[in-house]
Amino acid sequence: MRLVVAGAPAGLVFGYVLMRSNLCFHSAMRGLLSGRFSLAKAWALGISIAAVGLTIIYSVSPWDNLNQGLPLRPVGNLGGGLLFGIGMVVAASCASGLFYKLGSGMLGAAVGIAGWTAGQLMAERIQVPGPTLLPAGEAATLSGWLGVPRAAVTLPLAAVVIFLLMRSGKQESEGRQWGWPLAGTALGIATIIGWVLAGVGGASFGPSTIGAVTAASAGRPNWWLTAFLIALVPGATIAARTSGGWWVRSETGARYVQLALGGVLIGAGGLIAGGCNLGHGVSGAAQLSISSFVAVAGMIGGVALAAAVRERIADPLRDWRPSAPPA
Repeated sequence: MRLVVAGAPAGLVFGYVLMRSNLCFHSAMRGLLSGRFSLAKAWALGISIAAVGLTIIYSVSPWDNLNQGLPLRPVGNLGGGLLFGIGMVVAASCASGLFYKLGSGMLGAAVGIAGWTAGQLMAERIQVPGPTLLPAGEAATLSGWLGVPRAAVTLPLAAVVIFLLMRSGKQESEGRQWGWPLAGTALGIATIIGWVLAGVGGASFGPSTIGAVTAASAGRPNWWLTAFLIALVPGATIAARTSGGWWVRSETGARYVQLALGGVLIGAGGLIAGGCNLGHGVSGAAQLSISSFVAVAGMIGGVALAAAVRERIADPLRDWRPSAPPA
């Protein structure tokens, strides 16, 4: 019960922040590759704030149950990240995006979540080759690899990121969507809250979407993570209803297929990579886990590859015109 009580508030906060920010990591990575940096700026700011927060948590918290760093398994991290990125393009969403979009009234997101669940269960049977170069723990982080305290990395990194972002110009909120300064700050604070609640509840890891499905299938439910994921939906609903973004809608048949297939790829890719856009892209990056930076690079590569293939397929179809019937 303590795990559920701690996990649910973390999910509510995260769902609210993601919905108000419209912070889908598929959109952030597509924007990064096409010169639209607003969501990527929010992500970078959020990671910087969360990294400083985690440094403090690790230094002063009484909890010894918290994970210190994710293991570096480059084949799985990079290959799974690549598959995850491809899945995001197919589904036009990330893993957490499926949950917060369902909370905003997008009924098709439930199909994506079903595919995401199936993908993890299928990938559970896959034996990923390759060595573990760095075991889980402090040694698997950037600071551990450099042999310096976390603060020696997180504080200068946060200062540089914030300085560069501030020089890039401030974006005000646009309608219902928060601008990147508020979105990034909220993401960082939400991540810190998530890790604190994980420590309070006795869980080992903060915000993520990978682990709940496989733990439940093995008969050892991760109740903190399960509560977190379920609470993402009402958290987003609260944000949508209070900001005017609530809109119940269905999808076309083709879109349902895309969501299901993309969900499978996202779920499988996340499990193979050892983390998702939250587990690696937020929590792991804030930990300074080297594996998370490798996995995120794979995700960006997968998005770039799938987007290029999609454009190559779409261009001929866009230019094609049926011939006129004979007179």
